[in-house]
Amino acid sequence: METNNDINQKVQNTLKSFDSITDTKVSPFFKDKTMQLLFSEKEEKESFVFSWFSPKLQFATLVCFVLLNVFAYVKINSNTYNSNVQDFAETYGLSTDNDTYLLN
Repeated sequence: METNNDINQKVQNTLKSFDSITDTKVSPFFKDKTMQLLFSEKEEKESFVFSWFSPKLQFATLVCFVLLNVFAYVKINSNTYNSNVQDFAETYGLSTDNDTYLLN
């Protein structure tokens, strides 16, 4: 029964050690600081997807896009484009004739 007493003594010592534990004092803003830190890391990870698309690259892409659109607009409005489309339509029979028919 000495083993049983030894175990009882260890259990009693363990229970007494709980009495010596003191309350931990935490800053009242600890939760706010922690939440802010967690959410700021999360936002950084989300913005990582487009981090290669820097403002300089965005501006260069915008300039290229505008120039391409201006070039296309000028080409569409030019007379050669219209004449080429008319030639294409006549070649493949897609245009309407302006000739008058006898039975109109």
